[in-house]
Amino acid sequence: MMSNVKLGVEVLSAHDLLPKEQGTANAFVEVEFDDQKFRTAIKDRDLNPVWNEQFYFNISDPSRLTELHLEAYVYHANRANNSKTCLGKVRISGTSFVSQPDASPLHYPLEKRNILSRARGELGLRVFLTNDPSVRVSAPGPEFDMLSTSSTAQEQEAANSIPNPFQETRPNPVRQLQHLPREQQRPAPMGQAYYNEGSYGDQQQRSFSAIANKAGAPPPQVSRMYAPGSQQPIDFQMKETSPTLGGGRVIGGRVYPGEKAGAYDLVEKMQYLFVRVVKARDLPNMDITGSLDPYVEVHLGNYKMKTKYFEKNQRPEWDEVFAFPKEVMQSTTLEVVVKDKDVIRDDYVGRVSIDLNEVPVRVPPDSPLAPEWYRLVGKDGMRDRGELMLAVWYGTQADECFSSAIHAGSTPVDSHLHNYIRGKVYPAPRMWYVRVNVIEAQDIFPMENHIPDVFVKVRLGHQLLKTRQVRSPTKNFMWNEEMMFVAAEPFEEDLIITIEDRVAQNKDEVIGEVMIPLTRIPKRADHKPVRPAWFDLRRPGLLDVNQLKEDKFYAKVNLRICLEGGYHVLDESTQYCSDLRPTMKQLWKPPIGMLEVGILSAHGLNPTKTRNDRGSCDAYCVAKYGSKWVRTRTIVDNLSPRFNEQYTWEVYDHGTVLTIGLFDNCHISGDSNHGSQGHMDKPIGKVRIRLSTLETGRVYTHTYPLLVLHPSGVKKMGELHLAIRFSATSLINVLFTYSRPLLPKMHYAQPLSIVQQEMLRHQAVQLVAQRLGRMEPPVRREVVEFMSDARSHLWSMRRSKANFFRLMQVFSGVIAAGKWFGDVCQWKNPVTTVLVHVLFVMLVFYPDLILPTIFLYMFLIGLWNYRFRPRFPPHMNTRISYADVAHPDELDEEFDTFPTSKSPDLIRMRYDRLRHVAGRIQTVVGDIATQGERLQSLLSWRDPRATAMFLIFCLITAIILYVTPFQVIALCLGFFWMRHPRFRHKVPAAPVNFFRRLPAKTDSLL
Repeated sequence: MMSNVKLGVEVLSAHDLLPKEQGTANAFVEVEFDDQKFRTAIKDRDLNPVWNEQFYFNISDPSRLTELHLEAYVYHANRANNSKTCLGKVRISGTSFVSQPDASPLHYPLEKRNILSRARGELGLRVFLTNDPSVRVSAPGPEFDMLSTSSTAQEQEAANSIPNPFQETRPNPVRQLQHLPREQQRPAPMGQAYYNEGSYGDQQQRSFSAIANKAGAPPPQVSRMYAPGSQQPIDFQMKETSPTLGGGRVIGGRVYPGEKAGAYDLVEKMQYLFVRVVKARDLPNMDITGSLDPYVEVHLGNYKMKTKYFEKNQRPEWDEVFAFPKEVMQSTTLEVVVKDKDVIRDDYVGRVSIDLNEVPVRVPPDSPLAPEWYRLVGKDGMRDRGELMLAVWYGTQADECFSSAIHAGSTPVDSHLHNYIRGKVYPAPRMWYVRVNVIEAQDIFPMENHIPDVFVKVRLGHQLLKTRQVRSPTKNFMWNEEMMFVAAEPFEEDLIITIEDRVAQNKDEVIGEVMIPLTRIPKRADHKPVRPAWFDLRRPGLLDVNQLKEDKFYAKVNLRICLEGGYHVLDESTQYCSDLRPTMKQLWKPPIGMLEVGILSAHGLNPTKTRNDRGSCDAYCVAKYGSKWVRTRTIVDNLSPRFNEQYTWEVYDHGTVLTIGLFDNCHISGDSNHGSQGHMDKPIGKVRIRLSTLETGRVYTHTYPLLVLHPSGVKKMGELHLAIRFSATSLINVLFTYSRPLLPKMHYAQPLSIVQQEMLRHQAVQLVAQRLGRMEPPVRREVVEFMSDARSHLWSMRRSKANFFRLMQVFSGVIAAGKWFGDVCQWKNPVTTVLVHVLFVMLVFYPDLILPTIFLYMFLIGLWNYRFRPRFPPHMNTRISYADVAHPDELDEEFDTFPTSKSPDLIRMRYDRLRHVAGRIQTVVGDIATQGERLQSLLSWRDPRATAMFLIFCLITAIILYVTPFQVIALCLGFFWMRHPRFRHKVPAAPVNFFRRLPAKTDSLL
């Protein structure tokens, strides 16, 4: 079947092309794709030509689209000898093609065709995919002669009348390099439009992974223990393990293959008995009323699982899957019992017994096992109680039913809670910045007879911002203020613009409002301005149709609104970003690698609730990287849960961070927790792994201590066992990433202030929490805030001390070098001092050796440190975090709510402490400012005698430096600085005394 998918290319214009003949060029464009080539018209003597021509290419094989490239060549037509000269080219990967509604005009910098050629300027293209059957492939144009083909005067005039988006009206325009937009997509099946990437199926199918190992494998062996640079207690350190995974035994990061490895080789193989309860038919009537409320119980040894029940239904359909770990099976018979739910006691309907020795083994990619009808046996042994459709088989985590199955635990789980314990993959919503520039309003008539005090209120969902108040005796008001909001796809909220009048101290009257759907707002990928538009205001509370018709002449407001696709919407702390791509998919680069994570198990968890008068925990893991969140299944009532689930992410920038958190499920009830919605999922711990610290291709198998800071101090809640591997598609691409900006171009072209970033980040976290909380099972708000470090911007005395000591550690090398040089100057080790003098003389007479010596020295230091390079990812350190020595009151202050909820006496004490610390910081900052002002006063004549002495000194020094060789001056100064202590005085030198006597602005402070 032939595909209807076509590639549309709109050649818009070019800007600042390389001149070829008499300072100009005869430009035209040739577009090539999939062995098809089209050519635009020639624009004579124009370095900023405009074409606005559209071509459609046929895609012979949509499944190979990601391997194809679109190439656009800009040529100069040399009419003298009927030849063409390349002015530059643009090459666009097939991974960046998007659907026609999402396509926007982009301006690509022209690249060289080869090493010896030259290129300059930009080419504007709009590239999109369409499956509209009415669109026909462009007919290839005839090979025309450059000597005779030229655009007519009418065509040239029409082209010049079309506005060029590249044209700059400001003087000396600054042009910035814009990277080619690329997007990673996967081929769709033939029955589906290729460009429709709304489904997450392929990625989800790749993400749900788990593979094989022998059942009952021995626990991982600890081979080495590491501690970061700052030593901390041994119990808080990482441990490297050597587990036997699906791919083989892992020792020191290397995998020694064992049995045949599957596609997912970073988890232990676990055997499960899967029982799929499909439906029943011909069930008997049990109640007096003749009705039946059936449900199914699955019994295997001490394990019992239940399906949901149906009211008054004799042909129920459950289609539920239960999984029993084979390693804990204590019976050779599986019993499936159908019961009738009753108020006092459930009635027995019938049962099916299955010998587990006859159960088949299913190995993917085999097709699913076909279910079978079984006759139900009553208590009297008669097979007249109806039929039950079942499918029973042995499998592993690689089975596609593994993620949706209800896993058996030591504690039964009610059927209505089954959805809350399943593992899922959650695509995070794509978020946009909404930029609103309120310019002016006209024909504003206040409700009352007074000079209006007008301001504009802009609302998007729960986000609300206001402009300043403007008073004007006329009916026109000017603000020209800019606001930023966050919106998530699909757009469910409208942008509401309200103009209000401040009539009293706490009283505002609405003059008019307008609602703007976000789907009508234009999207932009760069910093080129968007044209402002006028919007008609509507009187509040109008219901009459005639009044609504007249209302369009009431008042209007001038706004410049756009959806910013060139920014990355920050929903995490900037130090722990897991994704740095811009919002618009057209600007995405191709992935540089793959991240595979195997969540193996957790050990020694602290109880978070009580069940049957003993400690218990219902643990599940949440992993976040990029726009993909994953959640493992909940292991009920187990302090050492084994997950053995593997997930995969595409990596676009290895300077990002993977975050994995462990939580206790609040929906599963305990003795003191009844699973109400008011309870919260308690965080057990968190692990962060920066991908740039991982070696390519190595498997990291470590147990990470789960360290959580409580008001009582730091506490270890257990250990999390992970297997991690980062694979790069090309080492060149990974190395080239280091030269690219960390954030998209718009963050530098139109940077956001720190206040804006924090406000927008808070709104983005709330949006993500809202959307993920609407999925089933929900990712609760407290989980999203814990994974995103939503409280990292709040004040913490402990964190401030930690940052201060980090700063001191950074300058410790400089301080140590200064102390060493001071010892050299004091001649504490004469041999070292003599050697330094010899080295100093050599560098003075051969100054060209200074820089090579410095770089060679750094090379040798790095080469020496290679032997001691870290072989493990960094983890949270209690010493660096200053968590193990923090005062309890400082921790209590850190966990306080915002605004505070503490008593006034406690707040007063903390305020006094903060004043004491801030006073010392104030003194240090004042001393630094004083030294700088003294330097400025050298030439300011604030102290006329000091300035005159300094000017005379400068004149004499200049004469000496003119007549004396530089080497002599350097030798004299060096020998004087390193003179023997016998020639030194106990008091400061004269230049130091002179500098300290200079005036500063401290005399002017109140």
